[in-house]
Amino acid sequence: MITRRDFLNGMALTGAGALWHPFNSLAALAEPGPYPPALTGLRGAHPGAFEAAHALALEGAAITGAPVAPAEKYDLIVVGGGISGLSAAHFYRRQVKSDARILILDNHDDFGGHAKRNEFTVDGKTLVTYGGTQSLESPSDYSQEASALLRDLGIDVDAQAQAYDREFFARHGLSMGVYYDAVTFGRGALVRGTLPTRRSAEYYTRQWVPGVQLAPEFAATLAQAPLSGAQRAQLREVLAVPEHITGYFRSAQGEQRFYEQSYVSFLRSCYLIEDEALLKLLSMPLAEDAALGGTGVSLPLALSGGLLGLPPAEKFAQWFNDPSLRPEPDDGQDEYVHPFPDGNATIARALVKALIPAVTEAASLEQCVGARFDYTRLDMPENAVRLRLASLAVHARNEPGGTRVRYLQQGVLHEATDSHTVMAGWHMMAAHVVADLPAVQKEAMRANIKMPLVFVQVALRRWQAIQRSGVAAAYCPGSPFQFVQMDFPVHMGGQAPSAGPNAPVSLLMIRMPCPPLIEATVPDLLRAGRAELMGTSYETFEQQVVAQLQGMYGQQGFDAPRDIAAITVNRWPHGYVWEEAQYQGQAASTLAARRHGRIAIANADAMGRAYTDAAIDAAWQAVRDLKRAR
Repeated sequence: MITRRDFLNGMALTGAGALWHPFNSLAALAEPGPYPPALTGLRGAHPGAFEAAHALALEGAAITGAPVAPAEKYDLIVVGGGISGLSAAHFYRRQVKSDARILILDNHDDFGGHAKRNEFTVDGKTLVTYGGTQSLESPSDYSQEASALLRDLGIDVDAQAQAYDREFFARHGLSMGVYYDAVTFGRGALVRGTLPTRRSAEYYTRQWVPGVQLAPEFAATLAQAPLSGAQRAQLREVLAVPEHITGYFRSAQGEQRFYEQSYVSFLRSCYLIEDEALLKLLSMPLAEDAALGGTGVSLPLALSGGLLGLPPAEKFAQWFNDPSLRPEPDDGQDEYVHPFPDGNATIARALVKALIPAVTEAASLEQCVGARFDYTRLDMPENAVRLRLASLAVHARNEPGGTRVRYLQQGVLHEATDSHTVMAGWHMMAAHVVADLPAVQKEAMRANIKMPLVFVQVALRRWQAIQRSGVAAAYCPGSPFQFVQMDFPVHMGGQAPSAGPNAPVSLLMIRMPCPPLIEATVPDLLRAGRAELMGTSYETFEQQVVAQLQGMYGQQGFDAPRDIAAITVNRWPHGYVWEEAQYQGQAASTLAARRHGRIAIANADAMGRAYTDAAIDAAWQAVRDLKRAR
């Protein structure tokens, strides 16, 4: 087993008290300690960050007793220190009160939410990468408010695109591929080629990992894949889309079938595919974006994602008189070339720098990328804006002329009062914290579920085996981690792509813990995936990482004990917003986002979209709503 660096700082963080009462689990995390971005082991929903919340939400544990000190007074309290919460503080000072005193509470030991920064030091070189939100997605489509915030922070999306090294992968002869693991397919093989979708190779070089060399289309790689003759025959039929498939949807039940059937059920009923390896191969390409696989993929979602076996989208739009089914052209989106070295953690860091200048001496956005923030400056009495980590909000209510928020820190109860509160965390938790919300809004928040996901960053000392394989980004439908890719090559803030195969690099491995071939409702599938994620130990994740990388690149000389320097597992039991969440016949987010007196609701949940601009737009909307409540 690989020796892990800083496995939760020796597991000392949770302290002995956390073993007997979940409300004490935040205690040690509140003290100044290790630099959070450099911690490895379990991150994201790390030990100490969620136990008290689970006790409150799942077990109905009551918060009793008096606060330990008199209530602090602020103009605004923000619950949630992710991009949405930080943006809400920014907008409040811009639109409501320029000198507002603001308290931002977050239950984690780091700010940024899913915009999580990971750092490694390997052989004297610092690798900066991310454990969540990857990049700005189509920034040319951002709202005026989101675009203005980026400009306020000094983010130039055109300059950012130029910082992406489009030639890096070509210089090293790297493409994309499909990994057929031995357990699922009988024999392991890493094959250069595109994913099994209608998408072109050009699409993937723009929208998946820009700059990778063009790969052969999936249909052209079947002879190299470790598939039986029967499996190849079924795949050829799926690629051909025979005439009886058109009849299946043009029948009297066709429209109902399309909108109610899952993609896997369609493959089984129309193509008579029962082979689990083929079902996984065909149904998992959307997992990276939708955090869903197998039966969790609806036919409309499969159609929009270009999954195989369906007639063209234009046909469905015509048959069912639904223009929304017409596909966006492959070249109709911004190229996916707007990542910072640490993903969108740079946005969170720039917001914190603007709100709390003393946290770093960095004078520019680029300097923020490489700077080591001083976490001891986040919550100083002299700050107009105070960011209080390891602090779990447990109760919020309206009072005459303001609101009152109670929170746990160091295992004891505190409270603060203010003129306004923004709930910028996960909506299902907000339904428990704001106890007097209307019942219909609470139910909408509970319906507004999120999809679990795991982002594992693996620091490699060298990557000659990857170069020899020719595959820098792989689709792995039967493996524990469905997607594996080398880090985006970005020149910014003193960070640069790996100097070459003998130099360190970070490798991203993504898992969507959603049961792939079980017939169940999406909410039930997501709950099962969440339970699996939270029940998986770091040691198990580590074993899965090692085995999968050894299987993928072992024939090219990869040796895990020699080549892996460190592993950080960023687990997000409440990750991406499930955009199809409904309540009472409408989007669950619409009802969930309603202002409640002087308490406004933000987070990407409020927009029903799992994107950074949605988080910013929700913050702007929340502050706009609070202005009306004055």
